[in-house]
Amino acid sequence: MRSMAEALRLNAIELHLLCLNTQKHYREPAEIEKNKPEGINLEYFDVNTNVNLWSAGLNLLSGQAYHVSRFKQEDLTKRLIELLRSTHFDIIQLEGLPMAVYLPEIRKYSKASVVLRAHNIEYQIWQRHVEHEENALRKAYLNLQTKRLKAFEKKSLEKVDGIAFISSEDQKIYRDWGGRSLSTVSPCGLTPEENPPISGYEAKYDLVHLASLDWLPNRQGAEWFLKEVWPLILEARPETTMGFGGRDMPPEFIEMGSENLWLYPIVENARDFIGHGKVAVIPLLAGSGMRIKLLEFLAWGMPTVSTGIGAEGIAIENYKHGIIANDPESFAAAVVYLLDGKEARQEMQMQARHFFEENFDNQILGKDLIQFYQTLI
Repeated sequence: MRSMAEALRLNAIELHLLCLNTQKHYREPAEIEKNKPEGINLEYFDVNTNVNLWSAGLNLLSGQAYHVSRFKQEDLTKRLIELLRSTHFDIIQLEGLPMAVYLPEIRKYSKASVVLRAHNIEYQIWQRHVEHEENALRKAYLNLQTKRLKAFEKKSLEKVDGIAFISSEDQKIYRDWGGRSLSTVSPCGLTPEENPPISGYEAKYDLVHLASLDWLPNRQGAEWFLKEVWPLILEARPETTMGFGGRDMPPEFIEMGSENLWLYPIVENARDFIGHGKVAVIPLLAGSGMRIKLLEFLAWGMPTVSTGIGAEGIAIENYKHGIIANDPESFAAAVVYLLDGKEARQEMQMQARHFFEENFDNQILGKDLIQFYQTLI
């Protein structure tokens, strides 16, 4: 959201943001104020959207998708109504599908055109969870919730005036559904000046990985890498070292640490951590939308090996801007190729940065989104 707000601000758009400060991704008030984009009105609400057994059980009786219903908050609803009554807006943008729970209030109190910025095809992520779930009871519950989520997602996408997908793959899925709302592709971007190429770091590790392991797809992908890929890398290149960072790291991961594998449950500065590696990995097996992590690696000129899902939404050319590999053997081989090829890494660093500058400059993306807005006003 910050990158999109910055993109619109750079193009002289007046913004008012209402944000949820969830317990899962909680930010202290001082941190929010410090990092608030200049010239933007921002209000935030501390809310608890954590899953708990009681509310998850009660949800079975509601017929609603628990994935989104827990984002409906009374304080935010009241403030939204106050703001809609007192202020004229040309466009109201819902940042992600869960915010569509506020559509009834928006339609009742405002005549603004409504745009949903679709980060993912949400039900698709959970469908992949269902496919990987082994516990029969949990699998049945997730399958029910996924069906409800899909129904909510389809209805919501038809109720808005426009949709800004962050990947062309997601837009295609929507059109294959027979979706009728106007839509565009508006990928996430970064400001080049704020994300210069990484340089001047001492290489402490051959490989680096960084992800929030409280998100199931990240945890599943990390487990796949550590159990299926990492042993193959060590077999081919026993001297390989790795810095493996991940918030909320499971104990079983920490137990896998060794003189080659350094595990970091807490990483203070992502850029510094990644900068101390030669090659980054994105071992994602589920998800949808676009990977901000890969976008940052491209901006920083970081040679990267990713699964195809990890690169969704970013049309990198294989072995030019990064390497895509989907099975343990080819993933390990790609890592070894880059670690053993200094010239290949240097060429990829240059090509990755150039690809980022050509396709994901925030100011340019902001202008494109504003043109889409104008078709709706």
